[in-house]
Amino acid sequence: MSWKFLIAEPLTLSDIIYFVEYYMGDCPGKDFLSDLPHGIIERILTKLPIRDAVRTSVLSSQWRYLWATMTQLVFDENCVFVRHGSTFSEKKLFNCIMQCLFLHNGPIKKFSLSTSYWDKYPEMDQCLLFLSRKGIKELVLDIDLLNPLLPAPSAIFFCQQLISLTLCGFELKPPRTFQGFPCLKYLNLEFDAVTTEVVESLISGCPLLEKLKFLNVDHLAFTVRGPNLKHLILEGDFKYINLEHAPLLVAISVEINTEVSGSNILLKVPVTYHCLKFIELKGVNFKGMNEVLYVLHLILQSPNLQELQVSAATRWTFFKAYNMDFWERECPTDFTFKHLKIVKMSGVSHKKDMDFIKFVLRSSPVLEVMRVSYDEYLDYRKRTVMEYDVLHSKRASPTVNIKLFG
Repeated sequence: MSWKFLIAEPLTLSDIIYFVEYYMGDCPGKDFLSDLPHGIIERILTKLPIRDAVRTSVLSSQWRYLWATMTQLVFDENCVFVRHGSTFSEKKLFNCIMQCLFLHNGPIKKFSLSTSYWDKYPEMDQCLLFLSRKGIKELVLDIDLLNPLLPAPSAIFFCQQLISLTLCGFELKPPRTFQGFPCLKYLNLEFDAVTTEVVESLISGCPLLEKLKFLNVDHLAFTVRGPNLKHLILEGDFKYINLEHAPLLVAISVEINTEVSGSNILLKVPVTYHCLKFIELKGVNFKGMNEVLYVLHLILQSPNLQELQVSAATRWTFFKAYNMDFWERECPTDFTFKHLKIVKMSGVSHKKDMDFIKFVLRSSPVLEVMRVSYDEYLDYRKRTVMEYDVLHSKRASPTVNIKLFG
């Protein structure tokens, strides 16, 4: 048995006690815990819930108050010990946070708080200001969506050394003096109330930003300005999204909802994405002309694409439909996916979806896997016809493996 299992996930205090009892059975009196390298002890502590990490002070004299040097502090409502028959107290959670911060000795690289009682902690702004002076690198604040959107603490914007920031369920209003996060590389905004001006300013104020995840509930229209942006995940009811100023994108995942956007969700831009290798498009209605035009434009402008994932969505459309020979007419006659190896198509239920599958098969000479899954409500007879159609379609790759799922 090796101590290496102690740095695996998940880990509890009982795992450590088991480790001690196991070894003490062979060598009574030897303090294996104190003999562990300090770096290993720190990694063990970060794998434990914060409540158990504090309790490790009783395990060994050398472990006493080691938790106070932990560089990662993760809090949620499970951090508070609730006696049998008692109810959770938000005051206990806040007191736990305050005590851990004020007794902490050293830098704090990560702070995470997930709670449905954010409105009960008016002093959290002071805590975040304290963290900003500790050189915080990663910050995660997640509040219950059932609560009304609450203003994001202004002290967040003083954390100028942040590399990663996750905010969920807040109303974002940066102070007028805010110039951005100069070190930020990862930004995750989930269901936050934010205006177009704020989100554009926030993104452009992060010159090193490499990954952006934005789950939006408002009907925003915005331009992504990220000269170093490589990974982009967008979900929600966007009016349109302009990606012209993000030339280094490597992977994108975009949800399309033309019922809201009026079919202008993604603007056609004169940019070639030479670095783009992975594309995921969710909810594409292949019966709508504008959506299909965007899909075509994007893949034509991604010459090094290696993996394509598309989920089809059958919606009633008020927009113009395209003709049967659309793909042949709109594509250059010599066009091929020179590097495309993996294609996953889900939600297939209509002949227009099949037209796209056939187009990919006959235009992908190095394709290795074509995975097709059909809409669960599709009639069995219709699905059988479609399966036959796929298996007998013309294909450019002689070794492609076609996988069909009901």
